[in-house]
Amino acid sequence: MTTRRNAMSETAGGLAGILAWRTPPAFAQDNSKLKIGQLGLGSHNFVKSFNNPPQEFSGPVKCRPYAVWDDVPAAAKALKDDIGFERIIDDPATLVRECDVIHIEHADYRKVCELARPALELGKPTFINRPFAGTIADAEEIVRLARKHNAPLMCASTLEFQPQVKEIQEFIRDKGPLRAYEAYCPEPHFSWMFPHVFNFAHAALGGGIESAYFTGDYNMDLGKWVDDRQEIDGSVKWGFISQKFGAALCVLTYKSREGEPPAIGMNHIGAYPGSFHLDVYAAEENKLFEVDSKTIFNPMFETLHEFYVTGKAPRPYEAILEEHRALVAAKVSRLTGRAVTLSSLGGGDSLPYSEAIRRWLLRNFS
Repeated sequence: MTTRRNAMSETAGGLAGILAWRTPPAFAQDNSKLKIGQLGLGSHNFVKSFNNPPQEFSGPVKCRPYAVWDDVPAAAKALKDDIGFERIIDDPATLVRECDVIHIEHADYRKVCELARPALELGKPTFINRPFAGTIADAEEIVRLARKHNAPLMCASTLEFQPQVKEIQEFIRDKGPLRAYEAYCPEPHFSWMFPHVFNFAHAALGGGIESAYFTGDYNMDLGKWVDDRQEIDGSVKWGFISQKFGAALCVLTYKSREGEPPAIGMNHIGAYPGSFHLDVYAAEENKLFEVDSKTIFNPMFETLHEFYVTGKAPRPYEAILEEHRALVAAKVSRLTGRAVTLSSLGGGDSLPYSEAIRRWLLRNFS
């Protein structure tokens, strides 16, 4: 199964291979295509699919990777070579002016609001890779700018666009109402992985989240850099090694719908085998919906392409904000040891951040 860790090894995680590839991939230039500008090295680098779309996509592809920026020049160079951008631009504001649509994947999500501001103020379609922002205030400011300047805005997990979403909605209509669900993502990182299960459930089952309660193994560091050769677990290793992690669970409680009992969502992530899935417990029946790992990223490409070409946001901004609030509430719950209502959060409440996130992506440039 392809997991985020595998995907990162193939893209940013395998930057040694990227550096060895000195020639950009060959592809047909079409200057009539919309110019995509990417801000920051990310964990998925979805723009690469615009040069190599999924076989299921009937085309034509109407956007092209044009320019890239990162505050680490070597990372920008690696992205240019790997993805096939035509230019590296040293200033984010200049990149925004020279591109038609903006793609933000910078792994330091504390910077996202200011990176997005120039694009939104110019009314340009802007994609932000999850997590959406650092603080509640930043998330609200991004949406305020999008609305004020009529700038299309998208932030999502690829799970929000899987074919199973429609199947789950039909199941709830036939067998509901909803009583509970269990969602799983087979990797442990708090800020990167909880959005997958939160957003999957939100897209399929709707919103109205009232509170979040976190328990389990808290993880912000996907690995450890070993500067010196040393013995670990009985063998000699050096360089970058994986950490050992267990599981994390966040229970989301939903507001009552039409007089029904409040639904409960059990969202868990962990470094052990399992599929991306949503196990739905309706009033009349329970059913497991599993995502095909081989095609998991295809719906994201198709949705991104439509978003950039049409300027139509695929999900309501209220949904993006609620998903972000739920994620922040999970973090506050970890700190307080109690359930946290989304309504109790203030603008300064934020997601956790660790420099290990950028080190994970940039380790070959250190």
